[in-house]
Amino acid sequence: MRNALTEKNMDEKDLKIGSFPREAAPTGSSPTNDSNGEEAIEQIALYRKKRVIIPLSIVVIIGAVALWYWYMNLRGFNSTDDAYIDADRVVLSSKILGRISQLTAGEGDTVVIGQIIVRLDDSDLRAQEQQSRAAVNSAQQNVTLAKVNLDKAIMDFQRADKQYRDKVIPQEQFDHAQKAREAAEAQYAVALAQVEAAKAQLAVIQTNLQNTVIASPLSGEVAKRWVLVGDVIQPAQPIFSIYNLDSVWVTANFEETKLSTLRVGDQVEITVDSYPAHEFRGKVFQLGSYTAAQFSLIPPNNASGNFTKVTQRVPVKISIENPSSQRTPLLPGMSVEVKVRVK
Repeated sequence: MRNALTEKNMDEKDLKIGSFPREAAPTGSSPTNDSNGEEAIEQIALYRKKRVIIPLSIVVIIGAVALWYWYMNLRGFNSTDDAYIDADRVVLSSKILGRISQLTAGEGDTVVIGQIIVRLDDSDLRAQEQQSRAAVNSAQQNVTLAKVNLDKAIMDFQRADKQYRDKVIPQEQFDHAQKAREAAEAQYAVALAQVEAAKAQLAVIQTNLQNTVIASPLSGEVAKRWVLVGDVIQPAQPIFSIYNLDSVWVTANFEETKLSTLRVGDQVEITVDSYPAHEFRGKVFQLGSYTAAQFSLIPPNNASGNFTKVTQRVPVKISIENPSSQRTPLLPGMSVEVKVRVK
């Protein structure tokens, strides 16, 4: 019975303690966040907070990736994306005024050195050639006539000289014979000069006739056709632009501040935008001796009162050790990124 009373008293005490309001819990009791017993957010350690750990982890990962990229791709390299494929180019033009009568090549065609690809109308020049030949024949006949007159004048002078010494003719007749001989000699010289002038004129016309047939000065591919059949072209007007695709290289414009680290023979990694999966390699074979701005349409004049310093770029030529194939043709003007391994 005593035991029963004891258990009853303990149950009443437990009931009183359980009904004690949570707000009035003793100060020394352990803090909780809710009825489930979770800790308050202010009491969680910093390294356990997700809103801190996740951004910090992202920053660390980005920093590690950036450090790895710098170590693998930028450390020990001098790079630029201001580069392009370059090649030997010829702008074919005419030396004379004329109308195009025939074009034997078009854009994309392959031509060889010496191949005739342009013909100009030569009908006017053919007529001028016949006229010049007639002028040459006429001048030669004048030479023959002048030679006959000269021979006659010489013989007349010789007889007059003998007669004058024998005092058969007066001084006046002797002087006339002498002057006639001198005039005949001058006419003969003029006739000879006219022959030479007519021949020279004929040679000019024949040269122009040769210029009506235009051949390719190099082997390569026609990149651009500027005119059509029937167009009348002026001297030096472009007709075709021809590139030699068997000899291509990379022209990279490096900043002048990076030029001191470059040397002829440095190894280069080349990435062509058209073929990002294909890696090309090359070597530096020429460092530019000028800045690109010097050959611009309006070169800078730094002698003016207002001056803004701009970092200049110097062209560097890079050979390509593994040239293009049918699957990866390198065409002039393609954008390129280069990385030079500096020593």
